[in-house]
Amino acid sequence: MDHASRLPTQWVSAAPFRYHVQHLVAATGVPWQVVAIVAQLSQQQVRTLLFGRDGRRRPRLSPYAARRLFAVTRDQLQAMRTERVPAAFVRENLSALLSHGLAVEQLADWLSLEPETVELLEAGRVDCSLVTCAMLRLACVERGILVETEAKAAA
Repeated sequence: MDHASRLPTQWVSAAPFRYHVQHLVAATGVPWQVVAIVAQLSQQQVRTLLFGRDGRRRPRLSPYAARRLFAVTRDQLQAMRTERVPAAFVRENLSALLSHGLAVEQLADWLSLEPETVELLEAGRVDCSLVTCAMLRLACVERGILVETEAKAAA
């Protein structure tokens, strides 16, 4: 029997799941936004879990969200950091972001890459991790180039 099936069907305390996400981020270096994608939850839901809303921490979490977050593992996120994808998978999103006014330096900061690496990625001369691919899609969501459901489906 897996752990997720033993979770209660009523709302649960958010604290253990907040800690779980914080631990995953600290242990893997994968941004919380990617944890949300892997858990198939909205960015807003995970942002509110971690940072609260209107200065208040979220005290409880739906059982659905709890199960989704609990299913995300450290190994799963580590694999996303090491698995490589061709630049062709991200060039369209990268070009769209640059044409919407983002500077290479801003994207490099968002992606935790060197500006030169972003330029090489745009030119199609290097590959990138699945994390970078997901973060580029999220940047497109933030700019309104993609809607979040498209980003989740593609990531």
